[in-house]
Amino acid sequence: MSFNFTYMHRYVIGQLRRIYFMALPESKEDLKKSRIYYTTADSAAQTIAQLAGGTFLATLMTFTGISDSNIGIISSLLSFAALTQLFLINYMKRLKKFKFLVTITALQRLLFALLFFIPLFPIGKEIKAILIAALYFIGQIFVQIGNPATQDWIASLVPSRLRGKYFSIKDSFAVFTVSSLMLVCGMILDYFKGRNILTGFILIGIIIFILVVINVVSLSLMKEPKVSYLNEEGKEMHGRLAKKAKEKSQVTKSQSILSELREAVLDHKFRKAFSVQCLYTLAFYSCAPFNSSYYINDLKLSYTFIMVVSFILNLYRIYITPKLGRMADKHGMGKLLRFALFMLGLNFLVLAFTMPFNAYPMYILASCLGSTAWAFIGIGLFGIQLDFFRSDKRMVWLTITSSVCGLFGFLVSVISGKLLAIIKAADLQLLGFKIYPQQILNLIGFGIIVLATLYIKYFIETQKIDVNREDGRLK
Repeated sequence: MSFNFTYMHRYVIGQLRRIYFMALPESKEDLKKSRIYYTTADSAAQTIAQLAGGTFLATLMTFTGISDSNIGIISSLLSFAALTQLFLINYMKRLKKFKFLVTITALQRLLFALLFFIPLFPIGKEIKAILIAALYFIGQIFVQIGNPATQDWIASLVPSRLRGKYFSIKDSFAVFTVSSLMLVCGMILDYFKGRNILTGFILIGIIIFILVVINVVSLSLMKEPKVSYLNEEGKEMHGRLAKKAKEKSQVTKSQSILSELREAVLDHKFRKAFSVQCLYTLAFYSCAPFNSSYYINDLKLSYTFIMVVSFILNLYRIYITPKLGRMADKHGMGKLLRFALFMLGLNFLVLAFTMPFNAYPMYILASCLGSTAWAFIGIGLFGIQLDFFRSDKRMVWLTITSSVCGLFGFLVSVISGKLLAIIKAADLQLLGFKIYPQQILNLIGFGIIVLATLYIKYFIETQKIDVNREDGRLK
């Protein structure tokens, strides 16, 4: 019995080592399959992010008695959670491979499924609200820890000349998956809202659980083009051989966080890409976290209407995303990002003039502009960082950017939340119409977006790009 247990233990450990530490791509077909698996994993992850955020999270938190301003702040906890990346820089630098870390952190998305079962707990509303905020924050910490490693991993699988094309196709597939499931889940909430909304929460929790399984399995099937320790024949070592090689290798002195920050800031290309991310973060977190509750609580839009509009416009987004990606490969990431950000600015501007009496047509117009913007903003911001960051410092600089901008975004959302509460208490009126706080916040967001587009035009598009010829190639 003891022998069988030992044998099974070694077998399981061996299989895990093979899957998570020995899965090197051996052909172009392996690279292609890995990119396909990542598309599947990312589609599941993006769907989870939407179901455990935005309108659905706002509905869950409203049900437990959380105010609009606090909903916006809690929704922005994902940005504050990114700060944890900064304290793990030295640990991440010591890792030779990221696959196991990325998969383990992805598994913690199960906490988001648990969120929707909290209303069933026989406890007070205040404790439920605290539990929702705590689990959401912890889940976001794990997601944020894995993000830079995930980004570096997929960047190493895609040739630089094809980034726009691949990421646009990936996003098109993800958008179709997200919009389809969001439509279904919106109809579920609408159906059970007048009957028993707890049943709707349970079904959404189950859907998130299934998506987590898909996400983790897809990541496990991917190959990772990174090697640890090599022997004299150039072959990778594992197990005891790798352990001995690690002990014999000269351990380099770790840089402090401040030292890493200083080195990054002194690089002019890093500063430019980082500035773009900061301007976008400032604009987004000034208003966007508070719009979901505005749609439901003030504009009184139905879930089904929101999801039907989103589904139709996401089909449009699926159509234009590959075209924008190919244009970015041809004309540059900066030019297409400037266009996408300007569309986002117009989205904020339209929402600034949206009120209950014109909510339905204005929401459709704002959504059209938003769909055009979101077709490329994520791709453009990431693409500029890949173009401007040194390949040997890419993972570290991605971590710095994500963590610092995450903290910045959270602070902006807290200030905006306080401003929202002050404006709401003031009960402002203009020409006989009530002025909602979200209208003023969206107007502020539009002004910041205009500054961001000007910065890109004069500081990003004029910068010469050094092409990375190592990514997407067999080592």
